[in-house]
Amino acid sequence: MPPSDRPSADGRPGPPSRPAGSWDPVDDEVVPPGARRPHWSWHGRASWGRRSVQAYPLVALALAVCLVVVATTATRSALDHEVTVHGTATATSRAARAPSGAYTLVGGVQTAQILSFDRSSAPLRRIEGSTSLALPPYGGWEANGSDAASQAFVSVRSGRLRVGVRRPTSQFRGWFLTATHPTASSCTFQFWAASPPPVAASSPGATGELVMAVQTSDTIRTGDIDYVFVSEVVAHDGRRSLLAGYASGHVRGAVTHVLKRAPWGPGPLHVSIRTDGGRRLRVWVNGTSFFSSSALHLGIVPPLEPYLEVQALRTSYTVSYTRYAATCGSDITVRGVPDGTVGVLGSLRAVARHGALALPLAEHRGPVRGLLRVTLPGGGRTVRFAPHAYWPGDVLTYQAGP
Repeated sequence: MPPSDRPSADGRPGPPSRPAGSWDPVDDEVVPPGARRPHWSWHGRASWGRRSVQAYPLVALALAVCLVVVATTATRSALDHEVTVHGTATATSRAARAPSGAYTLVGGVQTAQILSFDRSSAPLRRIEGSTSLALPPYGGWEANGSDAASQAFVSVRSGRLRVGVRRPTSQFRGWFLTATHPTASSCTFQFWAASPPPVAASSPGATGELVMAVQTSDTIRTGDIDYVFVSEVVAHDGRRSLLAGYASGHVRGAVTHVLKRAPWGPGPLHVSIRTDGGRRLRVWVNGTSFFSSSALHLGIVPPLEPYLEVQALRTSYTVSYTRYAATCGSDITVRGVPDGTVGVLGSLRAVARHGALALPLAEHRGPVRGLLRVTLPGGGRTVRFAPHAYWPGDVLTYQAGP
């Protein structure tokens, strides 16, 4: 993603030419008129071998169903943030007897995805029929860019996703990791990154750039390069700038519009982006509002998808990301508690109304990790739950344990 002084922007490559109709080669077979496909008939009593052949389609179908179920379950466990937190009731009043018994918070989730890069990656693997590369074991993410694959890299080690370009070039070159799971525009995209390093090259104009962006998920189908971005640009003399803006175009010919540019200092980044793809865009950086407008003309067609990128000019450059999440709600809600119940989580506090606690947590905030205390009305009974990371939009149900 280029800054405003660049005439074009990198994005995912345009869609390859695809033949009309099905991708299945069988659908392209032509049978001459009058020709008949062979038809096999078994005579006599079928042997076990023949019975096995006859049963093969049913067995294959059953195996396919099992594989779909397993794959769906694995994908769900990778994308959803499912919560089960256990706690034990105690008494806060000396006069009250300490009740026994365990309680749980069983959760429904409003978080579309959480990715913490806690598993080291395998080498990139080319995706058949595509110019993109897969990053095992991070399913649902593809790597690509304007630099050659041999001159760029993506890897996960020690809790960091590293994206880099290996050699200097006279033009901006980039490499990025893009999600392939569409996310609703009602969600907030959150990115955590390490501080971009200084530029090692001393040549004038040498520039390194860390980019966090949200684009239309239609890019691979239409070739349209429409996205909003936040980027930190590091110059050869050490000066840094933080930019927020958007781009529009087709294939690689995107035009960038910078909405805000501010001097910046080194340090980790937590960036949250919320947009409807049309008129509204809000950006928070390290918990503080950086840009907000409801009068834009973005032209970005939802659903959306995030991507994480490095850009470099006249220098090799590598940036590191530490976490990504899409949060699709605000507050931490605990249902199934009587009115008047008090919930405390760190500095967050709420009193239950209409059978639910709503601990106030803004959509752009990261997770709050701590010990949740729920004090029921009347008897002074308090249930303390094990320390856990609670995200904006988490919806949990209070219930007695087994």
